[in-house]
Amino acid sequence: MTSFDAIPSLYLHIPYCGSKCSYCDFFSLPSAGVPDQYVDALVAQLCSFRDAGLLGRLETVYFGGGTPSLLSCSQLSRIMEEILPHLEPDAEVTLEVNPESLTKALLETAERWRVNRISMGIQSLEDRVLGCVGRRCTGVKARRALALLAESGMAFCTDFIAGLPEQGDQEFLAGLSEVVAYRPHHISLYSLTVAEGTRLHRQIESGQLDWVPEAADNQWIAGRDLLEAAGYLQYEVSNFAPAGQESRHNCGYWRQQSYLGAGAGAAGTLYRWGAAGELLGGLRYTNTTNIDEYVGFWSAAGGGQGVFSDSGTDSGGEAFLGHTLLEAMPAQREELDRDTLAFEHLMLTLRMKEGVDCGEYRRRFGRGLAAAATGGQEADGRRAAAFNDFCRRGWMQERQQGGAVAGYTMTGEGLLFLNLILERLLEC
Repeated sequence: MTSFDAIPSLYLHIPYCGSKCSYCDFFSLPSAGVPDQYVDALVAQLCSFRDAGLLGRLETVYFGGGTPSLLSCSQLSRIMEEILPHLEPDAEVTLEVNPESLTKALLETAERWRVNRISMGIQSLEDRVLGCVGRRCTGVKARRALALLAESGMAFCTDFIAGLPEQGDQEFLAGLSEVVAYRPHHISLYSLTVAEGTRLHRQIESGQLDWVPEAADNQWIAGRDLLEAAGYLQYEVSNFAPAGQESRHNCGYWRQQSYLGAGAGAAGTLYRWGAAGELLGGLRYTNTTNIDEYVGFWSAAGGGQGVFSDSGTDSGGEAFLGHTLLEAMPAQREELDRDTLAFEHLMLTLRMKEGVDCGEYRRRFGRGLAAAATGGQEADGRRAAAFNDFCRRGWMQERQQGGAVAGYTMTGEGLLFLNLILERLLEC
């Protein structure tokens, strides 16, 4: 029987928001709260994972959205009641919140159920800027929520965005400095990305709003420098934290650790490993974003319960998709071969300041780091030449051990060109 190793992480998607920000291209729906029927379906999916043996000992849990702080205290308790028996003693359990929907009662409920990390989207402290991108929050509400978190004693994280329309450089730096004064345990600093199909994209394309990508990048660089001066170390492209406060959940993604996704629109990736630590393949699924379909399937009597079994035989991976629960549930599925996973390993590890390790790459994929996804000596040479060129440009640094190259790490400048670097590596 084909099987998966222990799955250390769980992501839960709460796809409801009071309103949709103009820049947001995540799956979410406007709502004043989270319907009980959705919570019922989410719990049913978790129970099915449990019965299938997938929901084992969890090292990290992450409630994302949407706006998970729209959950009522009783709804959060109901979900956590199912998860609690599976938590490791030192598990990291994170709840995303928005300032306007954060309450002391929700914080107390979360802490009672072993939620120990709050991630709050601030984005800006300027009312004009917040209104411009459709945020329901105000600067006053954001400051009240920051004070509440700082007083609670719980670890908390904040998000901030550089380059928002109507946001001047001095306003941006002043707001970020004010957030730092609350001493959050972790700060995610993003440079605004204008995604096609969003309301913000239409506003910029039609000339309603002015936006200059280069100005956004310059703001982000100034923000990065401010955070590092304040003791927040850049450990990933957009993430900063004092040593020891990094997001364990997100690091699991970047290090190719298996995770389950529950909730409409949530994704999960299950990796299959060999006895010698080689990465043999993987399965990625994304639950349907059709709420009616999601709720209907998981709320049906016996829907998905007890049907997780392998109907095939293990012959080097052919039966990897034979698990009938993953076949039956409403989701898109993708089988990941070793070539795909090898490139994803580069894409993910190069996001992190620790970079890519040559020995780990060889152990996982059975070839040197310079080997291209397509293989072959010609391709090997192109990839080796690419790494050498990145080092020459100052975008990467070689990590030496015993006179040999042990790995590659990105420089601060190189992280600014990560997309360009990955495009070139993909061509090798």
